[in-house]
Amino acid sequence: MVYLHGKTWLMIMVGALLVLAQTATLVAESDEPGIVSEDSAAMESGSEPNRNADGTEIDTVLPPRSPARSGFHSDRVSISLLAGAPISAPSGSFISHEKGYDNYLLYQIQTGQITTDLLGQQARYYNPVYESGALFIWDLEAAMTDHFGAGVSMLFSSISTRRQDVLPWRDSSDQYIMNYPDERVLYSEGALLGFLSYHPLTANRFDPYIKLRAGITFAHGYSHQYNIPDPYIFEADLNNGRGAIYGASLGINVYLNQYSALTLEFSSIGRSISADQFSNRTLNNDYLSVGVTLGFQGDGS
Repeated sequence: MVYLHGKTWLMIMVGALLVLAQTATLVAESDEPGIVSEDSAAMESGSEPNRNADGTEIDTVLPPRSPARSGFHSDRVSISLLAGAPISAPSGSFISHEKGYDNYLLYQIQTGQITTDLLGQQARYYNPVYESGALFIWDLEAAMTDHFGAGVSMLFSSISTRRQDVLPWRDSSDQYIMNYPDERVLYSEGALLGFLSYHPLTANRFDPYIKLRAGITFAHGYSHQYNIPDPYIFEADLNNGRGAIYGASLGINVYLNQYSALTLEFSSIGRSISADQFSNRTLNNDYLSVGVTLGFQGDGS
C-alpha cells in the first residue's frame, strides 16, 4: 500500500509540473513583443475591434481604423467651390484709360465738337457705369504639413459697363453723331492659378487660413487703344488679351462634420494684362465670397 501510495503521489507531482510548464510556455509566448491579440490592441488604442455588420469580429491583422478628424491637418485633401460679389469698384490703369476716353467724349460735347445724337436731338452726356460682376473660384488643396498646404485654382470674373461712344456717321453740320448708352461686357476672364496656404489651427472645427495666389489669365471684352475717340473703330474688341493674375485671400472654414465645411473668404485680386491694343494695363478688384469645402480624406495617420 505504501508503495502504491508513493507512486500515486509521484504521478500527481509529475502531472502538476507538466501543467505548470505548459502554462509558463503560453505566458511567455503572449509576453513576446509584437504579439498582441486584436482585442487587446483595440482595448489599448481605445477603439472597438473591427467587426462585421452582424457584430462578429473581422479576422484581420490590420490595425483598427483611426477616428476621422475635422479641420485642416497633414493628410487633408479638399475641394472648395466659392461664389463672390464685388465689394469695391474696379480700379487700375485699364479702368483709368477707359474713363479718360469717356471724359474726352464729354469734352467734345461741351465744346460743340459733337452736337447731335442718334435721333437727331441735342447730344447729351450720360455718366458711364462700371460694375464688377460675380467671382467664381474652384480650389483643389492638399496639405503638406499640419499648417501648410498647396493647390490649384480656376477663377472666372467679369466687368460690365453702360456708356456712350461716337458713331461713324456725320450730321448735316459734318460733325460726328453720339449714340445712347449701351450695356456691354467690358472685361471677362478665365484664369488658372496656383496657391500656397497657411492654416494656424490644426484639426479644429474653425479653420482660418491665408492663401497667396498667382497664375495666368485669359481676357476678352473690348478696350480703346487711345483716349481720343475714333469713330471708324466701331468694334474695339480686346484681342489676344492675357497676362499675370495675382492676389491674396483671407478666409475661414467652419466644419459641419469631418468632411464638409462652410467657407467665407475675402479676396483681393490684381492683374497685369497685355493685348493687341496696348502693351500693359492693370486691373484690381476686391471680393467677398461664400461657398462649401468638401474633404476627400479626413482620417488621421
